[in-house]
Amino acid sequence: MKKGARRIGKGWKYRVTALAAVIFIVGSSLTTVYAAERRTLESTVEKKPRIMELERERKPELVKNMWKDMALAEEMKAVEMGSGETLSGAEAGENAEPELTEEEKKAEAEVDAYFDNAVFVGDSIMLGFRNYAMKRQDTFLSRPQFLAAGSFSVNNALWPVDDKSVHPVYRGEQHQIWESIAMMGSKRVFLMLGMNDLNINGVEGTCKKYEELVDKIKETDPDAEIHIMSMTYILHGKEVGMLQNDIIRQYNQELEKLADEKGWGFVDISQPLSDENGDLAVEYCSDDFAHQRPEAYDVWVSVLRDYARRQLDEHMEVTGNSAEEG
Repeated sequence: MKKGARRIGKGWKYRVTALAAVIFIVGSSLTTVYAAERRTLESTVEKKPRIMELERERKPELVKNMWKDMALAEEMKAVEMGSGETLSGAEAGENAEPELTEEEKKAEAEVDAYFDNAVFVGDSIMLGFRNYAMKRQDTFLSRPQFLAAGSFSVNNALWPVDDKSVHPVYRGEQHQIWESIAMMGSKRVFLMLGMNDLNINGVEGTCKKYEELVDKIKETDPDAEIHIMSMTYILHGKEVGMLQNDIIRQYNQELEKLADEKGWGFVDISQPLSDENGDLAVEYCSDDFAHQRPEAYDVWVSVLRDYARRQLDEHMEVTGNSAEEG
């Protein structure tokens, strides 16, 4: 019994020793694996803020790329839809207005001259008007200049100029709007922006950006006259986000109030283009959304000339001289 017990005891010692060795080896391996995993996790934690930082750094670039692509698409659309066709000689003769008296001719010439040294600034809606004007260079529309670009807004008008910006081009290069206006020597500045702003800054924020943009223009040229043009409506049922016609109406009201407070002019283009429900009239829409047909720009011409007449009359009442003399 004692010999057997000794053999069993001796075998037990060997088993314990072997088990301890296995535990040590496995434990060491687990420690190594755990340490490796911990280093990997720590490395990931260290890298994550940098990745997030890189994403933050890239975000403005991605946004600018998006605006650039949208601007190119909108410019192509404006070229296609905004230019329209010029009337043939026969059609022009059929639609010719009655002969004007000498006094009426003089008054119309003054209205034409009102747009000398004027510049129209805007987005793709204005770009369509520019293309319309380019087809009608035998009218007063040969007089003003244009600074318009697809996807342009009061928001990105304040961005610095770089290879991703969508600032309108003047003399072959992009410039800040206020710089281009100064280089043009423009006396009257007509601004129509907001289509690409409301979904970003809302009504109040867009009006504040508008004020900031006008301040930049006035800093560069204190004598520049500012005339705000209302934002036009969207086709019924095609509203997107903040681009709702009720919101656009509110925006236009706030712009008119701001213009009145600041002594700027205000031109209401939206109402003459709207239907009985206050939406963009179907016959004026070119793309089932917001862009406009040449027939809409015919209305622009009428509204702008009526506005010019009122401005000239008001100036005459105040000074006794024509606007160009005084």
